[in-house]
Amino acid sequence: MELLNITNLKSLITFSHLAGLAFGLGGAWILDLFIVRYFRSEAVTMERYQFLEFVSKLVLAGLVMLWISGLLFVLYYYFYTPEYLYNQKVWAKTFIVIVLSLNGVLVHRKLMPVIKRSIGSNLLTSLSPKEMRSMLSIGTVSVISWLFPIVLGVAKTLNFTVSAFVIAGSYMTVLAIALLLAHTVFSMISQESKQLQLD
Repeated sequence: MELLNITNLKSLITFSHLAGLAFGLGGAWILDLFIVRYFRSEAVTMERYQFLEFVSKLVLAGLVMLWISGLLFVLYYYFYTPEYLYNQKVWAKTFIVIVLSLNGVLVHRKLMPVIKRSIGSNLLTSLSPKEMRSMLSIGTVSVISWLFPIVLGVAKTLNFTVSAFVIAGSYMTVLAIALLLAHTVFSMISQESKQLQLD
């Protein structure tokens, strides 16, 4: 009976952890798709902004669920399977969640106010290049940082075999490549838009 209770407890923590990842990743993708959709076409409306505000709160809820379930996992490992605390993936994912938390602050303090200010116009005409690049960076960090823990969760072969520094380094490398690609594409689109305006 005790074993069954322990199993149920771990299942509940796992479900909460996966739900947090689903909320966060889904919301992050919606925010990014919005930026792409309204970059230079339709205007941002109050209704669309309110929808995005709801989505950003969903991402925040996912982040809170990740922290709570992550801490519960650590407590569970400490009391029932302390050897899992030596799994470097646990600490690498903690680092990524810290990055997500810092990026989440930027979403609410930088990205959402900028989108709100753009109500009535499209993002291309209402934002400066610096603001657009800042928005692009926040969105890229969000998507990669939400996706990476899912990849780590699936990669069971990394358990107890790879150090947290190697995993964190791989994450930072992927993030750097994604940021470079995102800003390269942004520069190409911006140049194309400027050329169309001149023509």
